[in-house]
Amino acid sequence: MSTTYSATYHTAAGHYYQATVFLSAVTITIRYNDEESQVKDVNWLTKDIIAFNKQIIGGELQYRNNRGETERLNIRDQQLVDALQKTLKHHRIFGKAHTRVLGNIWVKLGVIAGIILLLMTGVYLWLMPILGERMAKGFSKEAEINMGEQMYQSVKQQYRIDAQKTAILNQFYKQLHYDVGYPVSITVVESNEMNAFAIPGGHIVVYDAILDQMKTPEELAALLGHEASHIALRHSLRNIFRSMARQMLISIIVGDQSGIVSVAVNNADNLKGLQYSRSLETEADNSGLRLMVKSRINPQGMRRLMQLLQKESGGGEPAAFLSTHPVFKDRIQNIDLQLQQLTPVATANDSLKTIFHSIYE
Repeated sequence: MSTTYSATYHTAAGHYYQATVFLSAVTITIRYNDEESQVKDVNWLTKDIIAFNKQIIGGELQYRNNRGETERLNIRDQQLVDALQKTLKHHRIFGKAHTRVLGNIWVKLGVIAGIILLLMTGVYLWLMPILGERMAKGFSKEAEINMGEQMYQSVKQQYRIDAQKTAILNQFYKQLHYDVGYPVSITVVESNEMNAFAIPGGHIVVYDAILDQMKTPEELAALLGHEASHIALRHSLRNIFRSMARQMLISIIVGDQSGIVSVAVNNADNLKGLQYSRSLETEADNSGLRLMVKSRINPQGMRRLMQLLQKESGGGEPAAFLSTHPVFKDRIQNIDLQLQQLTPVATANDSLKTIFHSIYE
């Protein structure tokens, strides 16, 4: 045993020591100093060596002692690895069969890891939004209004509010007599973007750029009816919960509404770019049409609004409102179909026209 090598010896109890290793065809002697600096020798019978793992840096030799426990020798010395292969060349751990077994094990582990990764991805992409949707359904109206107010307070800090147009639009909305079950409040903000969005619980934010493109009170009534429908149908709430479900996971699981509100308020800025699915947009269009018909406002205003927005989307980069809403051609076709089924009875509303024209004075 004149040739010695270095390695790290791991006991079955989990302790490890820097050791000197001596090799023979029958035994491997491991010499180390314990905690009291006493020299200890451990003798492994080569026949009881159970594995040599080449996947770990340098290699790891595993041994089963007479108590059935596993001890390990962590090897970083390539000379020791070479010596082991030479001394124990007939041992099963260095045979081709063992190599195939180890290879198969790693292949199986890779497959298992891939399956686990796929499952985790599925949970992340599919289950989380479903949990968010279910939580939205159980979210009380009172909590929604309270959360929406907090989100609105956060959102409005990012804009310059046009107080005069805000007052006029709220007066205009009041004249529409839309009954959506929520206390709707409208805020006009200064921006070059063509956009408008609804906040859960009742707030609607309208950019003055889209307001400046309105030609008739019916078009504005259509825009407000569409956004108010998003609120009434809880589209904004559902979309927020779906998009932020991953961040809200713990609160969703334990039903902590205060935690959910906190996450939503902290992400309030995402509202302006929140995308609705095609089905939700169609639902809001149809609901907006019904609101207009019920209030005896010409529902053709909804069609003209879509044509206006479609025109604005032609050429160049689409505006924010356009990029977050489905293709207008399909929506116009749906509106035409709905108009065939409705029996609108529009009446002249001079006060509505007066308020509308005062926006641009």
